[in-house]
Amino acid sequence: MLSLDGVRLVVDAADHPWRRAEQAAIEAHWAREQVERPFLFNGTILMHRGLRMEAGGITGISHRVPYAALLHWIATQPDADAWHLFASAVMLSSDGAMMLIRMAAHTANAGKVYAPAGTLDESDIRDGAVDVEGSMRREAMEETGIDLSGSLADRRLLCWRGGRRVALFRRFQLDQPAELLAARIAGHAARDPGSEIQDVVVVRGAHDAGPSMPPHMRAMVAYHFAGPGFQ
Repeated sequence: MLSLDGVRLVVDAADHPWRRAEQAAIEAHWAREQVERPFLFNGTILMHRGLRMEAGGITGISHRVPYAALLHWIATQPDADAWHLFASAVMLSSDGAMMLIRMAAHTANAGKVYAPAGTLDESDIRDGAVDVEGSMRREAMEETGIDLSGSLADRRLLCWRGGRRVALFRRFQLDQPAELLAARIAGHAARDPGSEIQDVVVVRGAHDAGPSMPPHMRAMVAYHFAGPGFQ
């Protein structure tokens, strides 16, 4: 797990070169997805190129692409300058637990356990750049109903990389115990007919990082419970 000062992603209005080259394959893959998972929505998201990790930060260029492009990218893991970067808010209870969520059956990652996160999209663009921090807090609010604006947070971002997949994390210390937070999150999900949350997962140690967690989340859980404090 790396420690970073920040992220600077500048938006390029042109087509992503990888997306342009793969357009036919992307459309064919999406047609198959529509048969298998017709509930998926092919909205506009952001994918990236030219990512560099240096001088304590990440820089790169972001392009608008259809969600279908990301699904094709995930399925093929191309050896090309095409990157998937996303940010997660890691919420910590006052009694030492990490508050995660299990994704609902109608989502692309059904059954997986994550910290609240979402794919960067057009709503995250500010003045020609990507507001990664804003996206992180917005997704946490939308998914859990918890406003992180007044919470104690890590000074620095944490970063995991697997190939050209980059997961960013910031930990937030909340002032309520896990039982109360879990009830708040579950209540928020129950009131939202379009909620992407199946249930709340309370993690109290590295031993709780089961197979439902993707590699970046297992790495975050292991790192946190190994003992490093806020940075």
